[in-house]
Amino acid sequence: MASLDTSARGVYVSSVTRFLRAQLPGECAGLGEPELRARAERGITAASAHGITARWDVARFIACQLCLGEHFDTDPAHPWPRAVLARPDLPPSRKMDWIERHYLRPFRRRAPAAP
Repeated sequence: MASLDTSARGVYVSSVTRFLRAQLPGECAGLGEPELRARAERGITAASAHGITARWDVARFIACQLCLGEHFDTDPAHPWPRAVLARPDLPPSRKMDWIERHYLRPFRRRAPAAP
């Protein structure tokens, strides 16, 4: 994701913001479009730091940031996702599967629509 050219990254950020608004309307309600886009941009960077680069996994990582706090991946208040993200034996998609199952499903309004 980090290596996407500017136009492709912009298209991806737009699709992620639509996904987030559809799936997490309560968490997005107070955010204007510029702020949500900025959060998505920061989320792409943070996800990449954990080796998470696949589009769907990055979208789920950003959703976690909205639900748990932008720094859930380093926040001592969330030791379990921090531990999962730090596991070198798990592929990135598996990490996000575990975190999604544990944290995101209660927040979701309906079945996921891929960004």
